[in-house]
Amino acid sequence: YKDYADDVQKLIDKGGLVTDIPKRDLIAYFLNVGYSYVQSYGYTYEDTFNMLIDGLVEQKILTQYAVAYYLKNNSELSTDNCLAYADAELKALADAGETKTKELLESHPQVLTMKYFLTEGGTDSEEYDKAVYSLKTSLNSSLDSAEANYITALDDAHTHDETRAPPTNVGTQKEEYIPRKENGTLNYEIYTGRNAADACGTYEKVDGSTVTSRKKAYNAFLSNLQGYGLIKEGEDTANVTELDYYYLELSSSLAQALVTKYGEDLKETATDLVDVDYVTDKYEEIFAAQKKAYENDSTAFDTALESLSDTSFLLYGRENFGFVYNILLPFSASQEEAYTVAKNKGMTQEQLFGVRRELLKDVEAEDLRNAWFCAEDEHTHYAYNVKEKEVAEKDYYKETKSDDDYLFFYDNFNGTDEYEPLKQYAGKYAYNGKAELVDDEWKFTPNKMKIGTLSEDGFIQEMESYIDYVVGKDVTPNQAVANYPDAYKGKYVSDGGKVNYANFIYYENKVTLENTSRSDYFYKEGNDAYAALSAVNELMFAYSTDTGCLNTYMGYSVSPYKTDFVPEFEYAAQYAVSKGTGTYVVAPSDYGWHVIYVAFAYNNKADGAQAAAWDGSVYGGFNKDDMEKEGTFSYLFYESLKSTSASSYTTSVQNDILNRYNDDNAVTRFEKAYKDLLELDK
Repeated sequence: YKDYADDVQKLIDKGGLVTDIPKRDLIAYFLNVGYSYVQSYGYTYEDTFNMLIDGLVEQKILTQYAVAYYLKNNSELSTDNCLAYADAELKALADAGETKTKELLESHPQVLTMKYFLTEGGTDSEEYDKAVYSLKTSLNSSLDSAEANYITALDDAHTHDETRAPPTNVGTQKEEYIPRKENGTLNYEIYTGRNAADACGTYEKVDGSTVTSRKKAYNAFLSNLQGYGLIKEGEDTANVTELDYYYLELSSSLAQALVTKYGEDLKETATDLVDVDYVTDKYEEIFAAQKKAYENDSTAFDTALESLSDTSFLLYGRENFGFVYNILLPFSASQEEAYTVAKNKGMTQEQLFGVRRELLKDVEAEDLRNAWFCAEDEHTHYAYNVKEKEVAEKDYYKETKSDDDYLFFYDNFNGTDEYEPLKQYAGKYAYNGKAELVDDEWKFTPNKMKIGTLSEDGFIQEMESYIDYVVGKDVTPNQAVANYPDAYKGKYVSDGGKVNYANFIYYENKVTLENTSRSDYFYKEGNDAYAALSAVNELMFAYSTDTGCLNTYMGYSVSPYKTDFVPEFEYAAQYAVSKGTGTYVVAPSDYGWHVIYVAFAYNNKADGAQAAAWDGSVYGGFNKDDMEKEGTFSYLFYESLKSTSASSYTTSVQNDILNRYNDDNAVTRFEKAYKDLLELDK
């Protein structure tokens, strides 16, 4: 980019591209980032400030390089137009009487320069607005944390009788989301208590917030800035966005946003190199490497299972390995006590299993999601009334339910595009019981179900009905069975003293999975396997007391060899996996009932057909016709390779830039100016 050196220098000379890093920039960076390293991670002040200095220097170098990149690669952008754009912005502020804002921008000229390049000459505000929104949410978050110390009722507001983990991505805002007004401008402001919360757009106050508590938090924030020398003498602090400190942060945020934008554009260059031939060759290369590593090493394969994700694939599979969901319906406290008493009576193992069998008959499933109702704290109140939200009947489970039922996570399923979707979670299962808000407190009357039989209301019938509902057709074959666990197959312990774990499988069934193959397992549209596991996963969140299986990729990984699971569960899970994806069994342990569902099985039965000879290929190769079909294996594999290649290329380019220019020829460090900061440990 040497042909653009003069243009970059012109921006530097005119003040629009700042090359200095004043000491107050370093202190502001420490206040926002570095302080936590000292307080929480045990860093010394010297190590922390040196780390921050390196980061600020690197940002300056990459910012200048990004400017050169856009001057070269975007014919609409030029140095003269950038300077003219800044002059026009300042003139418009002067004409509008916005003297204070004009003065702040003149003191921080890089803001308008970065805005020019981020908006591509003022034609697209997306990247600029995203950076401003990120800065404002960060400042609000800081004030929220400080305000918590002044809200006396906060501890009560967050007190629950119990807690229960919600699915991943609940309350997670999409990275690209920007709240906007009807005219397209940013609809979000910083709330300080000196302004009205209602005037801050989509900002939501913390629970228990008052004008007084927010003002106290803001005053403490200002006092902190004052202590670090970041408030100028005589500066009006009424409006946080009119502080010199705010523009200091804005300049840094916009510069980082430009560096990020530059990195994303570099990634686009790299992804162009990831074509069908490259992906196909990469698939064959990885498959061959995995086959060599795993075909004779079950332990290595079992370990690899644990790291499976949308970006970490097992292309090679081993027979009878897989994943299961575990819905644990536990013994009650009184049942546990009775079982403990029996254990202390010196019974034989066969007798003890008989006692457990009798206790299992009275184990009841109960919807545990009452922890997702909260009258005081809206941030952990996930329930919504179906009738009040006017949710259509077709959108929720209405087998035996009413319009007064409660569903969960409205924003994720029926709201705007603000939040990330919930994966493998159907979201149609209403709270199984009666929930009432009485005198600002929730009262619950849960419907309790035993494992039961298919001829009466029981948990298995509930589960099978819900799977059918979510899939949209009858996929759980009717299977009339006698009362269980009465109808066990024989003795639990043989005459030789060996436990017959097969006799603990009291029920077995399998979802009929049509329109499904392993290659499009996570493709939602018309995929029976995805719909069925989404239903079971949701029921696991509703009923299971085994929290270790919640928010896992596909449940517990299961090996056909010895595991750390309790013996009854181990045998039942291994047996179910051997029968293929969609199989589910009911088996007991000393914890209660286990309803085990096979989410995915690495065997020939997974697609409903037994091959004569299986080469271990899980997905059957990369399919170019599916590479743009979101949710298919080929799509996920292609996207992962693009991301890896792009990140590697971007890192390589940026490291090369820093290696070339982060030296004494381009960077001058005035160490005496910040020596006192490095000596704070003394």
